[in-house]
Amino acid sequence: MKLTLILDPAPVGVRASLVEEWDEVAGGTKMEPRVRLFDTEEQALAWGRRLAHNRGLKQLFLTDNRKGAAANASLAHQEPDQ
Repeated sequence: MKLTLILDPAPVGVRASLVEEWDEVAGGTKMEPRVRLFDTEEQALAWGRRLAHNRGLKQLFLTDNRKGAAANASLAHQEPDQ
């Protein structure tokens, strides 16, 4: 399973979309994204990390569409070991 958090510009705050993907033998499956609006980027990241943690994942992929083309590369955020 792979979780990707996509941050997009919004008139006020940040629009966050969380996409869940599974690799399967016959191909991949992708769920419809969960979409929420947040006041800050930190709130959006905390939401994505919490959902990843609830699924037992330590990694959340991030795509930030709010900045220039150089920042559009996906970044991996690791959940700290507890």
